[in-house]
Amino acid sequence: MTADLPVSIGLFLLASVAIVVAAVNLTAAADVIAARMGLGRLWVGSLLLAGATSLPELATAVAAALAGSATLVAGNMFGANMLNMSNLAILIALFGGRQIFQMLAPQQRVVAISAIALTALATLFTALKTDVTWMAVSLAGVVILTVYLVLSGVVRKYSQGIEEPEEEEPAHSLRWAWIVFTACAAAIFVAGPLLAFTAQRIADLTGIGASFVGVLALSLVTTLPELTTTLAAFRMGAHDMAVANMYGTNSFNIAALAIADLSFSNGSLFGGLDISNVSAGLFATLLMTLGLVQILMRRPLKRFSLVEPSPPLFVGLYVLGLFVVFRMAS
Repeated sequence: MTADLPVSIGLFLLASVAIVVAAVNLTAAADVIAARMGLGRLWVGSLLLAGATSLPELATAVAAALAGSATLVAGNMFGANMLNMSNLAILIALFGGRQIFQMLAPQQRVVAISAIALTALATLFTALKTDVTWMAVSLAGVVILTVYLVLSGVVRKYSQGIEEPEEEEPAHSLRWAWIVFTACAAAIFVAGPLLAFTAQRIADLTGIGASFVGVLALSLVTTLPELTTTLAAFRMGAHDMAVANMYGTNSFNIAALAIADLSFSNGSLFGGLDISNVSAGLFATLLMTLGLVQILMRRPLKRFSLVEPSPPLFVGLYVLGLFVVFRMAS
């Protein structure tokens, strides 16, 4: 049994590398698509790029749900949402500049509110242990997916008419962009199930609770595409795409949780979750809400503050959240 641990870790790392390499090329392709089709960086970042970088979460969630591991599914989704906000705070501090929140489009708040609403709704279903089904279909999953589609339409509506800065015409064609984007998204999707299998195997071999592995190890790796693409967007000067990618990813993660719920064979997976999953959901909602406060205040970024949200506060709350989840899962 112990000999299987190095093999599982090796496969886990191999899948991680494949995901990161594919994610590196997504941002450039997405930016060409935004420019060539006139969709705007906010919409492309919050829906198209976010959906592509969230494919590991979707693939691992469905695979884990089919395997009957409800806690791993929820731990991965809520944990990824927590980590995305901590990563965004770090990237903003390093690459965003002090005036980043004044540079963001006002419509950015709509993307953030959508992510907060979806995460809070999923956390509520988790706390209530909702296990209502109709003809073997989970009503919680249907409700979350419906809300996601409605909010996506709202984001699309509000993202129209945003004035984009004048830029040179992209060097690549729209055809090139779609080919690269599709190929990278496919690579990420294929590597996702391997992550779920090896993470579950590592959890079994080490004796660590599945919920903790989902919040820590699996979320660390499956959020690497978001981290990589957001970093690339910041370096390109596409601040709206960078921030919208993180919040849009968090929305898509909850939609993926709903799809996993519909794939769960024993009723609704929300009925089998515990207090550790509720804690992860609450911390994810709290971190996103603090980010929304910064977006609404539109004040210069403070590197450290005890009064206003600052990057150290985000990182500290994330670490505290990990500790609370681990203690609750023990």
